Amino acid sequence: MKTMKNTAYLLIGAAMGIAGQLLGELSGSVPLCVSNLISDMTIWPLVILLIIHRDVDAKTMLRDIFLTFLGLDVGYYGYVAVKDLAGYMRFGGSLSSALFSDVPDLIVYTVLGTAAAAWGWLMVKLLDRNKAVLYNIMVLPFIAVQLLFIAGDIISWEYRWSMALLGTVCLAAIIYLYTVKSPLRRRNDTVTNCPAAA
Repeated sequence: MKTMKNTAYLLIGAAMGIAGQLLGELSGSVPLCVSNLISDMTIWPLVILLIIHRDVDAKTMLRDIFLTFLGLDVGYYGYVAVKDLAGYMRFGGSLSSALFSDVPDLIVYTVLGTAAAAWGWLMVKLLDRNKAVLYNIMVLPFIAVQLLFIAGDIISWEYRWSMALLGTVCLAAIIYLYTVKSPLRRRNDTVTNCPAAA
C-alpha cells in the first residue's frame, strides 16, 4: 500500500505523458486546446499548483511533484522512443536517432520538474511557518507565466484562440485556488477551530 502511494504520482505522470502523445496525433482534426492539452505548457502552472494546494508535508510535496514530472517524461518520451524503435526495426535508419533524439528535451523537462518540486517544497515550508506574504509572492510567478502564455497565444501569427481560452480558464482556476480556497485560509481556519485555541 505504501509503495502504491509513493508511486501514484509517477504513474499519473506517465499516463499523462502517453495521453499527451495520443492527443497530439489528433492534431488537425480537433482544436489545439485538445491536441496540445498536455504537450503544451499552458496547463502546467495550474497542474503544479493543484499538487501544491494539498495539505501534505514538504517532503511529500517534493517527492510528488518530482515523480509527476519524471513519470510525464517517461510516458511522453518513452512512447516516442518505442514508436521510433518500431520504425527502425521495420524500415531501418539510425538506431541512435530512434532512441536518443529526444534526450536533450528529456533532460530539460527533468530539470524543470526538479525546480518545480523544490518550489513546492519551499512553499509548504513557508505555509508551515505562516509566512503569508512570502507564500503569496511565490504564487505570483505562476500567474505571470500563465499571462505570458495567454498573450503569446493571442498575438501568435496563427492566433491560437482555443489555447488562449484554455490558458484563461487555467488562470481563473489558479486565482480561485489561491484566494477563495487558499491553503493559508485553510490553515488559519484549522487553527481557529482547534479546541486548544478556543
